[in-house]
Formats: sequence, C-alpha cells, structure tokens
Amino acid sequence: MNNPSITEGIGFLNYDWPEYKLRVVAERYDDDGYAELRFFRKDDTGEPLLLHHPTRVNLLATPTINSLIKSLEKNFTDIPWTDILTYISGKTLEIARQGEPVKDVGKKPETMKVEYQLSPILEKNEPTTIYSPGGYAKSYLAAYIACLVQFNYRGIADSHNCWLPITGNVLYLDWESSSQDHERRVWAIKQGLGIDTEETFPYRFCHQPLAADIYNIQRIISERKIVLLIVDSQMAAEGYGANPSQVSSQYYNALRSLHCTSLTLDHVNKAEWSKTIEADSLGPYGSVVKFNRSRSQFEIKKSQTAEEDFMELALIHRKHNEGRLLKPIGIRIDFHNNTDGELEKVIFRACDISDNPELSKVQTLKDRLIGILAGGSMPVKDMAEELDKPEGTIRSTLNRHKDTFVNMGKEWGLKAYES
Repeated sequence: MNNPSITEGIGFLNYDWPEYKLRVVAERYDDDGYAELRFFRKDDTGEPLLLHHPTRVNLLATPTINSLIKSLEKNFTDIPWTDILTYISGKTLEIARQGEPVKDVGKKPETMKVEYQLSPILEKNEPTTIYSPGGYAKSYLAAYIACLVQFNYRGIADSHNCWLPITGNVLYLDWESSSQDHERRVWAIKQGLGIDTEETFPYRFCHQPLAADIYNIQRIISERKIVLLIVDSQMAAEGYGANPSQVSSQYYNALRSLHCTSLTLDHVNKAEWSKTIEADSLGPYGSVVKFNRSRSQFEIKKSQTAEEDFMELALIHRKHNEGRLLKPIGIRIDFHNNTDGELEKVIFRACDISDNPELSKVQTLKDRLIGILAGGSMPVKDMAEELDKPEGTIRSTLNRHKDTFVNMGKEWGLKAYES
C-alpha cells in the first residue's frame, strides 16, 4: 500500500489513496486521540460515495479500531483496511499533537505595510470589532462591508480615505435576526451600489456559542474558501459562563482557529447609553478581554431625528495594534422606500461630521478648532464659548499646534490662510 496524499484544511484532514479510489476525511480530531472519520469512494462516474456512516472513534483504542475494520471489510474486501486505519490513526494523532507549525522570524519581510481585507478598517486575517448601543445600524454597516468585499466594490470615500477591498468570499454568522431580514437588507444595499444581479454570499442562522460550534464553522470556512467572517453579535456568540474573561477568551481562541479576517459586532452597557454622543469611549459590554484581544476597535456614534429617512454616523477608531488611529469617519445612510413603504435601496456615502452639531463632538479639539476657523479668524474667548471649553484649554491647543494655527494678535486663524 502506498502512502496517501494528505490535504490539511481548517479543522480537517483529507487522506487520498488513488489506487483504491478512496478518500478518508478526519475531522473534529484532538490530541486525546479522538476523531470523526468519513469514508468515500469514487463510483464509475467519478462521484464520491459515502461508504460508511460518520464514526467518532478513539484512535488509541485498539478494540474500537478493530471493530471499525471488521465493519468496513464486510462490504469492501478489496481495500486493506487494517493498513489504512493504522496509518490514519498514527498520522492524525501526530498532526493533532504537533499543533501549529514553528516559523522563523527576523528576516526582512516583502512589505512593511499592514495588509487590509478592507482598507483602512479591516486588517487582513485579524479580528476587528465595531460596537455601539442597539439601533445604530451595525448590521446594515456589516452587510455593506460584506457586499464590498464579496462583490469587489469600492466603498465610502472622503478626503482622508476610500474603502478599498481585497475581494473574496464572505460568511455572515447571525445570532440576532433572520435570513429574511438580511435578504432584504443585502438586496437594498446592492441596489444602492448599482449591483443588479443575483450574486449572493453565504449566511448562517446561529444559536450555539461560536466555540461550541467551531468545528462546523471551520468546515464552512474551508469548503467555501471564506476570507471574511462577520459575527453578529459577540454578546450572543460568546455564550455564557461564570467567568466573563474566560468566556471572551474562548471566543477569540475560536476565531483565531479560523485563520481569516473577522468583523465582530458588539454592544455597550445599557447604563451608558445616555453618554453616546460624548467624545469619551463607552467600550464594548463585558470583559476587558474584548479590548485586549481585538486587533482593532471602532465605536459608532449616531445622529438621527424622528421620521427622517437617513442617519449620520461617526465611526471612531478607539484601538489599533498596528499604526496610528484613524480620524473619525463620517457615514451617511439613506433609506429609500417606494410608495407602499417598502425598502427599495440603501445608499452609503461619506459625510462631514464637523457639519453635524452632535457628531462633531467626537472630533479632537484640534479638528474642531480647524472647523470653526475655516470660516475666518476668531478670538480665543469666542472659540471657547462656541466649543464649550475653557479658554486655557483652547489656548494650549492652539499653541501646541502652531504648524496649523497662527496667532494674529487679538485673534487666531489657520496657518494655511495666513496672508
């Protein structure tokens, strides 16, 4: 018997013996010696047929393996099952116990740039979190991001950034709503982008914690060649337990096993909702592990008036492990309904948060000063009154950024406008 060709995927191993037209899939394997095995053989048309029902076995238990061999030999006598199962048992256990491979680091990489799945907000193969209170259009924003990556469309563009994707397959895991909700949202977003085709991406209704369902997720990620996973939302996907830190750690360990980019949606503590327009971050609800383990985090602030068919958001970069934080990103979402009140399309575009009295509060004081001085020079006292800040704070900021602001005597102005 020749050794098989082995293909290692996310959470599974494929053993192929061409001389027997045999493929054995080992999945859900662990270093205690347990694995689930499935046996396939190609028929005359080349299609794989399942030879035996999926079997969970202890690869270290000789009586169990012998029993499985006898069961297989009853119907397929031309295959050396003892040799096959002996090889699979030893190799699967070896791979399970060796863990992730060791790599040498220290050489100059091909590029020093951080690679993004969706520039500049989703770092490739790393976890990113977007959080806010409920009702802040997180799911719409996530569906929009999914469309950009899946269908290779440029997204929101302003004077600082344009959202540029590396295209690939997206998987949306949903603990919050239904497939009907997402079908409606995604179709409306596609209409807003000008995508008038039946192209889709996979969606999965979820109810178990991510860590408990990770083997199934791993299989989907591998079979569908998923590059971006969206989790809606973390509070439900984490599950529950006596130790919130441990629960959050299990969630991020499960994400890490998938080896793909992930976007997690999360909520904030309800007791903090009244502060949602303040510049200070609320932080995602729960353990500090969420902040520590997520590679990059964005908070959403919202401005919307009753009966308006649009909302404006500020996407505020609160954490990034690589490089500097982005300036707050202004996003306007327009909802277009037909005469019957049915949603027809949703359009995302950039907006200037300095023009929004509520959202402008999330800008740095320097940026807010630039905004009010764009209309002309002003005394420090007037700036302090307009921004509701102490004069000393205003004066200190102006003096700290003399590359931007210029003292004109009784008034200050922008250096770019200095005559």
